[in-house]
Amino acid sequence: MGLFRGLGKSFGSILFTTFLVLAILLIELVDFTSHDNFKLVAGGIFEGQLFSAISEQDLKDLRSFLLFQCSRTDKVNVPIFGGQTVIVECDDVKNSNESQLPTLITTSLVDSLYYKDFDCSFVECVRSGNPQNLLVVMSNEGNHFYKNLQVYMWIGTGVGLALLLASIGTWVGRLKGVGFNLVFTGLPFLLLGYISSFMPALPPEIESSVKPVIDSLTSSLTNKFIIVLVIGVVLLVVGYVLGFYLSRKSKK
Repeated sequence: MGLFRGLGKSFGSILFTTFLVLAILLIELVDFTSHDNFKLVAGGIFEGQLFSAISEQDLKDLRSFLLFQCSRTDKVNVPIFGGQTVIVECDDVKNSNESQLPTLITTSLVDSLYYKDFDCSFVECVRSGNPQNLLVVMSNEGNHFYKNLQVYMWIGTGVGLALLLASIGTWVGRLKGVGFNLVFTGLPFLLLGYISSFMPALPPEIESSVKPVIDSLTSSLTNKFIIVLVIGVVLLVVGYVLGFYLSRKSKK
């Protein structure tokens, strides 16, 4: 019986900590791949790449050309790079001045990429190795995939916790066991902020768009694991205090 309890405790601890870490990481991945974050990162990069060398006169000429096109249609194709085009609503063009055109065009480009319809499932797109299909990892479809996957990670966390609790015979032991696992899970991630300071510098043209998102992600992830660590410490303290109290009570 002791052997089975030991195996159950070990296996339950592995399941509990592994799935808990994955569930928390997926929370951040879902947030990171949201439309707002994708727009902030990709929009900043695209706008810098596409319009950094365009003069004010070029933008005026572009707007005049788009307005001419819009006199005959509701939507217009704007050439960007490599023969690619992006569809822009004519109402948006008419309601924008030339200085707003870069943001308008990059927003349309970002939306076309984020909400792109892929002809393969998430896993199939990733396995294909096709650069066009790999965009799925940062798309709306990818975001929904991570949300669905997150549910299974929490189920795995619950199964691991249940197995861990069932394998420990006393509530004092359960408090200590769960507390130790939470401390073991949360402690290493306190180094995230320290490790990120050693990351290579980003190219100047994308730093202003990417760095705030990375800093926000790192800070949010660290805070979540601090909460895990604090809960673990509290459970350990309660477990030891309760064990001490019960031991003194039994002696009396």
